[in-house]
Amino acid sequence: MLIKDKEDLVEFSIFQTVLFALFLINLVVLSLYDFKYKAVPDYLLLFALLASFFITNLDIFEALQSAFIISGAFVILNFLVTFYIQNIKSRFLKDESLKTQTALGEGDIPLIASFGVILGVYNTFIAIFLSAIVAMFYAIYLKNRKNEIEIPFIPFLVFGFLLEYFFNLSNIFKDFY
Repeated sequence: MLIKDKEDLVEFSIFQTVLFALFLINLVVLSLYDFKYKAVPDYLLLFALLASFFITNLDIFEALQSAFIISGAFVILNFLVTFYIQNIKSRFLKDESLKTQTALGEGDIPLIASFGVILGVYNTFIAIFLSAIVAMFYAIYLKNRKNEIEIPFIPFLVFGFLLEYFFNLSNIFKDFY
């Protein structure tokens, strides 16, 4: 996080610092995998999720609560948007290829949960909002340039997480309400 004064300073043990560095390296590897294959290995997602519980400054109950709220919300959102794409949009546009499209990949949900453990519910939603905005511009570019629909979302999730974690952009949004 961006440190403004001593109260913002978060103390990490050496173990947490090393684990956070490994977590960040893991995020880079996940991003590269997603760009290349549009799929990621489960063991990298599991590492991210487990490591997040040792990195966070939240107590275990609050960390679990954040993980379940975030992942549950996105499982439901994924179901609803996928239902819309596969059943409504595919029939309306008479495009059979849409019947196999999904809104989020399977790897996005555990990664979002790990971000929820580290950032908390509100800050994770801000990180995902930032990710979606950047991904939207990339998707428009791909659609116009290469006529592709499917984009790797993990790199954008990682970008949003890093922005929120290091710069605490949620403070900007708090000024609006």
